[in-house]
Amino acid sequence: MTKKLYFIGFILLMLQSCGTLKKSAPAAGEVESQNLASFKEAYNAALPNFDHLQIRSRIDADVNDKSVKATLRLYLDGDDRIWANASMLGITGARANITQDKVQAYEVLDKTFIDSDFTFFNQKLKVNFITFDKLKQLLLGQLFLIDAWENYRIETTENNQYALSYKLNDALKKKPVDGKYIHTFYLDSNYRLTKVEILDSESNTEITVNYTNWQLVENKNLPGIVNVLVKGEKEDKIELEYNNFDFSETDPPFR
Repeated sequence: MTKKLYFIGFILLMLQSCGTLKKSAPAAGEVESQNLASFKEAYNAALPNFDHLQIRSRIDADVNDKSVKATLRLYLDGDDRIWANASMLGITGARANITQDKVQAYEVLDKTFIDSDFTFFNQKLKVNFITFDKLKQLLLGQLFLIDAWENYRIETTENNQYALSYKLNDALKKKPVDGKYIHTFYLDSNYRLTKVEILDSESNTEITVNYTNWQLVENKNLPGIVNVLVKGEKEDKIELEYNNFDFSETDPPFR
């Protein structure tokens, strides 16, 4: 009887923990007019600190006219490694190992292998600025600045957001430059990224990244849903729904 009660209590605790994890943490307060230096300092102070992060999520993607729905496990090992495992019905479908200068992956079923650098991700997103650090920031809802901080301006919007916009946006609208992007980052009053708009005016490719359902996990702000939309000649969509966060260290396999 005691074991049964303990088991029921454990299940209730797990359900309660999951429920707490899925509750969004809305932004509090109002945005304030400030200079770029003050904004940068406040933004950096709000960033979560951790050495290791495991994320269990679901991925729903429509890329290159192919639809994929799978369970996705991510492991971020500091600034050294991003590991990913996608599975369907408990069977591994694909696995990736990403380091500062390598992108390696394989698909189990069709035995396709990738051994590349970040050219792989840049070609997929039709850009030229993705690096290991920017990929990690994109996954975690952090500013993946395309240029140096001093080349941005900070403003507030009517809907209580910060808008961090590239100073060359207006010039690029009038005269496109190869490899330069019109782009703006939007953040809420808690300095959490809500939306990114990127436009390559030469190729007319638009990238929109939305971050919603922000959660406070062990005093760390993390997005619950990451939605990436790439619109060019075709339209590609990727949505990640994060269900669980774990800050313990592990050593996931890759061969």
